[in-house]
Amino acid sequence: MPDIFKVDGAKCVKCGLCVQDCAFRALRMESDGPRMAFPDKCMKCQHCLAVCPAGAVAFDGRRPEDCIPVRDAPVPGLDEAEGWLRTRRSMRRFAPQDADRATLERILSALGNSPTGCNARSLTFTCLPSRESMDRFRRDFISAIERHRDGPKLLPRWLAIPALRLRKGEEDVFFRGATGMLVVSSDDKAPGVTTPREDVTIACAHFELLANAAGIATCWCGFLRMVQQEVPELLEETLGLRRDAPFYAMLFGLPAVKYARGVKRDSYARVEFR
Repeated sequence: MPDIFKVDGAKCVKCGLCVQDCAFRALRMESDGPRMAFPDKCMKCQHCLAVCPAGAVAFDGRRPEDCIPVRDAPVPGLDEAEGWLRTRRSMRRFAPQDADRATLERILSALGNSPTGCNARSLTFTCLPSRESMDRFRRDFISAIERHRDGPKLLPRWLAIPALRLRKGEEDVFFRGATGMLVVSSDDKAPGVTTPREDVTIACAHFELLANAAGIATCWCGFLRMVQQEVPELLEETLGLRRDAPFYAMLFGLPAVKYARGVKRDSYARVEFR
């Protein structure tokens, strides 16, 4: 591993916080300050960069001045976060206009900060940002299904009939007329990847949070997972994803309906304190 841990000796106060907060003990405090003593143990979490009160630590080319100070971060309080959770809706009616491209790029860039097991960072965000790209995907989607139909396995009715309707330009049960879709996939073959499906799910949840904050509606697309199980070559043919890669998809677009209130589902989950 290259020398990715750098300390500005003029700023470092030798407080030792970076060493204390290194969960895998990759750092060591010496007489002239902290250093990377065991680089093979470093998981690139950047805690050393985040915790340094003097802004003396740079990590992997990221400098303190490139990062948001915690005191300046517009973090929502509990009331705001709870309000979002209680009023969020899965959107199944989308407006015809595309979501703003610059906003999508900002959200996807921020998603790189979504946590992954052991900080593996092996996620890929494949985005279809517009109605044009979604229409092209729908055509490829139907073509892949129809090619599979001629193979050795018969398609179940739940898949064959909606696919036929979609090809005829009728009801879009699979994608609900969404103008965009994000497919989050994990390279579960990469070194250090221990929780690929959980990593994908967490990233989707964070995408939903950020998209909704920007006025972009979302819907978890379980249908695509179901279709992939029946047509395993589907995403390989349409999006270039490895056919057995762990993934989940999120539909998105501008909302075509505005809800007046949240719902009341507090009693649907069992809460236990022990």
